[in-house]
Amino acid sequence: MYKKLTVTLMGLIISILSHAQTCNSNILRSTPDGRYELLNNGTEVKDTQTDLVWLRCSLGQVWSGAACTGSAVRYNCVNALQTTKNMGNGWRLPNVKELDSLVEQACYNPSINETFLLGTVSSSYWSSSPTSHFAGAAWVVYFDLGFNTYYGNGAGSYVRLVRSEQ
Repeated sequence: MYKKLTVTLMGLIISILSHAQTCNSNILRSTPDGRYELLNNGTEVKDTQTDLVWLRCSLGQVWSGAACTGSAVRYNCVNALQTTKNMGNGWRLPNVKELDSLVEQACYNPSINETFLLGTVSSSYWSSSPTSHFAGAAWVVYFDLGFNTYYGNGAGSYVRLVRSEQ
């Protein structure tokens, strides 16, 4: 009995840890592959619908030519804004509408186009949009299920940089 329970629990843990993106093929893609094009040796992705250019990997990761390597880093909102400012080249923290434009409605864990925007953690990502009803809070997009909420500026979330096409 204990052996069967142990095997069952190990299987559950492995399935949780190795859970990959899941998409519903009956839902029309909101961010299809044809919407994006690669720039700068694949390190950047242009969204042809919004004309925004996104860093392909989450902040803290590096594009290796085939994948995002390293680990995405959590920042509080103030550090996210400062780190983004220090990047230069027009990179900035996206507003909540821009960040929300990346949400793939047909998928979850993460809810994003993984062909082009790799390295997305199934968690919250900062926007530069403050909330109007809570001082010291900003909007985030949760890329696990693709919804918006807000966090206090001291909370830890991930960052994906954007710039206007140059």
